Amino acid sequence: MVMDRMGRRSFIGGTATAAAAIGAIGLNACGTGSEWPRLGVRFADGINANTTFVADAGPQRFPFVLIADDGLPLIEDNPSFLEMTVTRDEVEVGTFTVPVRGAGQFTPYYPLVFDPPEPGRYVVSTADVEMTSEIIVETRAEVSLPQIGDTLPAFKTPTFDDPAGVDPVCTRSEPCPFHTISLADAQANQKGTVLLISTPEFCQTDVCGPVLEFLMEAGADGGLDELNVIHQEVFADPRNPDPTPFPEVAPLLAELGMEFEPSVFVMNASGVIIDARHYAIDRNELNDALSNQ
Repeated sequence: MVMDRMGRRSFIGGTATAAAAIGAIGLNACGTGSEWPRLGVRFADGINANTTFVADAGPQRFPFVLIADDGLPLIEDNPSFLEMTVTRDEVEVGTFTVPVRGAGQFTPYYPLVFDPPEPGRYVVSTADVEMTSEIIVETRAEVSLPQIGDTLPAFKTPTFDDPAGVDPVCTRSEPCPFHTISLADAQANQKGTVLLISTPEFCQTDVCGPVLEFLMEAGADGGLDELNVIHQEVFADPRNPDPTPFPEVAPLLAELGMEFEPSVFVMNASGVIIDARHYAIDRNELNDALSNQ
């Protein structure tokens, strides 16, 4: 099937009602109540799309949103926090106070963080919302997404001097400055590295464009001079008018098996991932991740 621009956008940034649309906003609610708002997922929950969450690999981060009665995310008068309870097989895993993020920047979201003790189906509930939400957690062997403590492959990511099969190297209207060193070279120079995966031009959510701007803000006045900073586009040839049979992702995403954006990986001088944020990342969360260097 010939994909138009909306088709390639829906691959990674479209609505979560389609199985391939990972990283967007969707309603995954259980129960029979009629009250609004309801919990919505802004991640691959294992129900609408293949999960990216694993057990026994440290804390996992699940960005939720609130869905209003018109089916759209709540963007005004959001609670400053949610008390979220996680259960598995009706046994409580924990209750967590989750502050709102993103307010005033893009759709407000609530990044629940907990350490799943084992694979399986978890239920998330909150006293603020009548409905519950389900998420699926897999074994480490079933999920290809690199975790904190892993190292990324020494991959030749695109640069201005060597696009490495990606065109354009940057889809920002004015290309960003983070395309001067490849991931392979960065891992060899004994400096910490920040890798952002996003596609500003072809993003259909409200997150992947702003997070690049936040990273540029963080780098203003030399704020990132001691780090390797790399922006990786999602698609190999996103402006191809006739991708067949589907727009090809950039080689790094194919290598990692990633089907969503945005993502930020922060690595130490040894190349070990020390922080990672996916799906929704506001200015404060990005700065928190960068401060771990």
